Amino acid sequence: MAGNYYDVVVLGSELGPLCAAALLAKRGFRVLVAGQGMFRNRYPCMEYEFVYKPFVLNGATSPVVSRVIEELSIGQLFNNAEVPSEIRYQIVQPRNRVSVYNDERKTISEFAREFPSYAGKISGILSKIERYSRDFETLIQSDLVVPAENFFERRDFARAMVQHPFLSNPRLNFLELLDVAGSFRDCLMAPLSSFGEATMSLPPLTVARAIASWLGDTRYIRKGLDGLRQILCERIVEQGGDVQEQFQANSIRVSRGRVMGVQFRGRTEAVSTRIVLTDLPPSSLAALVEPGEWTSRFRAMMEDHQLYQHGYALNLGVRSEVIPTGMADTVFLITENSNLPFALRIEKIPQKESSLTGLNISCTVPHVMRKKIDSGVLRDTMLDEVRRLIPYLDNYLEVIHSPFDTFGAISLTGGASGRNVPPVPHPEQIPLWIVHTPAGYSGIGTENLTHRTGIKGLLMSGTQVNVGLGSETDMLSAWGAAKIAGKMDPARQRLVRSMRAHIEM
Repeated sequence: MAGNYYDVVVLGSELGPLCAAALLAKRGFRVLVAGQGMFRNRYPCMEYEFVYKPFVLNGATSPVVSRVIEELSIGQLFNNAEVPSEIRYQIVQPRNRVSVYNDERKTISEFAREFPSYAGKISGILSKIERYSRDFETLIQSDLVVPAENFFERRDFARAMVQHPFLSNPRLNFLELLDVAGSFRDCLMAPLSSFGEATMSLPPLTVARAIASWLGDTRYIRKGLDGLRQILCERIVEQGGDVQEQFQANSIRVSRGRVMGVQFRGRTEAVSTRIVLTDLPPSSLAALVEPGEWTSRFRAMMEDHQLYQHGYALNLGVRSEVIPTGMADTVFLITENSNLPFALRIEKIPQKESSLTGLNISCTVPHVMRKKIDSGVLRDTMLDEVRRLIPYLDNYLEVIHSPFDTFGAISLTGGASGRNVPPVPHPEQIPLWIVHTPAGYSGIGTENLTHRTGIKGLLMSGTQVNVGLGSETDMLSAWGAAKIAGKMDPARQRLVRSMRAHIEM
C-alpha cells in the first residue's frame, strides 16, 4: 500500500463493491479495496475445501453484465473461467424430478414428462417468461442509476420506465399471469427460494427475470465466487489500485456531513479519502460512523432498515461414488418439512482429489430460527432431506461442518487416516450472511436501499441496494455506484470533458 490518500476506499469484498472498484480504477481513480477481514469464499476443512455460501453467475449475457465486462476488458478471462455444463440445474420434489438443460427442447421435454397436464402449454409459458425477461433487459440497457434519486437520474429512469410491462399493475402475481399452479409452479419458483418467506411477494418483473435467467442465462465459474473475485482484483491492481484483504476499518472519519477518511485497525494514521463505497449492512456501517456525525437521512436509513433474512449453509465431505449419476452442480430440493424453508439449495464443490466431493447445502432462515441452528435441529433436519436425495449418504459421509453454528467440524472417519484438522473459523466470527429483499413495487422491483446514505461521499453498493437477481443486480448496483462516484470529482470530470473535446477536434 503506497501513500496515504486514495480517491475511493472500498470496504467489503462482495461482487458489488469489487465491480464498482474495478470500474472506478479503470476510469482513473486511485482505489483501495479493504477486505474487512473476510475475503475468500472457500476454506479448508480437514482434507476438503468447503464454501461459505453458493454462487453462480446470473444474467451472464445481460446488458449490464456485458457492459461491465466490456469496459473492464475481461471478456476473455470470463470465457476461460467458465465451466461448461450440459445441465443448468435440477429440481427435486417429493414426486417429481426435473433437469433444466442448455438445450431448451430437452428442458421442455423434461417438464412435459413430469407435468403432463401442462404438456401442450410449456413452450408458450417459457416463451412468455422470456418475453418479459427481454422487457427487463430493455429497462437496464440504458446507462441508469437504480434506484434513481436526483433530477437527472429520475428523468432518465422515467424515460426507460415507459417500457415497463407492469407499470399499471406492479403487484400483479406473475405466476397467475402464466396460469401455473401446484407442483409446476413450485418447480419454476425453486431458484427464487433464496428469498424464503418473501419469495411469493416479489414484484412480477423480478420474478420473470429471475426465472428466465436461471432457465437460460446462468454460468458456472471455475473456483466459483473466488475465481470471479480474483479476476476483478487483478484488474484493480493492473489499473494502479491496491487490494488489502486483511484490512478492517475501525471507523469512517466524517466532518460536517462529508467523508474525510478511514481509520484501519492496527494503523496509527487514517487513510484520507473523499469517497467510501461499501456493501456492509446498515448495522455494521452505522457502527463505523460516530453518532454525532449522523445526518438525519443517514439515521433514518440505518434505523429503519428491516428488510432482510439470513442465509445458513451446511457443508458435507463425501466419497464421490455416492453422488448419483447425472446429478447437476446445482440442485433445488423442495421440501415438505415444516421445520425447513420452501427449498434447500445443494451445490457440488469440486475437490483436488477426484475421489472426494464437497456438498454445500444452504437455505434462507428467518430470525426466529436461531434457536434451531444453535440446538442442531436445523442441521439434522437438513441432513434428513439430503438423505432423500442421496439414499446411501451415511455410508460415504466423512466430514460435516458449518461455519455458522457452534458444533465445529465433525469427522466420521474415526481418525484412521491420520488426517490433521486445520483450524476452522470460530462461529462468532462468521455471522449468518444477509439475504436482502426488495423494498417495494416502485421502479423495476429490485430496489432496496439507495446508493447515497445521506453522508456526502459515503455510498452503498451490492445486494442491499439492488437485489433479486443474484450477480446481475450486484453489477447493476456497481454500475450505479461507480457512476455516482465518478461525478463527485469535478476536477476529474473537467479533465475527461477536455480530453473528449480534444479528440473530437
